[in-house]
Amino acid sequence: MNIKLAERNDLVSIVNILDKTTLKLLRKGIEQWSYPWPASIVEEEINQGLVFKMELDNEIVGTFMIKPIHRLNSLHINPISLYVGRIAIIPEYQGKNLGASIINFCRAISQEHKKDMYLDCWAGNNKLKSFYMSCDLDYLGDFPEDGYHISIFQF
Repeated sequence: MNIKLAERNDLVSIVNILDKTTLKLLRKGIEQWSYPWPASIVEEEINQGLVFKMELDNEIVGTFMIKPIHRLNSLHINPISLYVGRIAIIPEYQGKNLGASIINFCRAISQEHKKDMYLDCWAGNNKLKSFYMSCDLDYLGDFPEDGYHISIFQF
């Protein structure tokens, strides 16, 4: 397993992973993301060096992004914090502990740069909330966001 920054030629694979993961969530009634993913936004984030890819046997099986964040919902956070978003693993590889590897990678980045790091999910996704808590992330609570609630976690 290898995690590194995504490159421009990874765009189609990453958008495909985001679309497959989103469709699986939507079939479960979890409306955390919208479908389809706009490739132009993902491409811009790749160009900015924000998007990571997870490879297994030279195949991209997961993706996520890390970006600077200055405000998160109504929380007062350190103004030089980081945000982890769009953690997505293609459905065929879910349940194989790859998500924990991504969390550990992000934790190492947080420690290396000495910055607080946050992530969130739809508050109704109890399975994901339990997973984040099992990874020893600090659960900060549920907060209103555009007609629904998000659960916020901190490294």
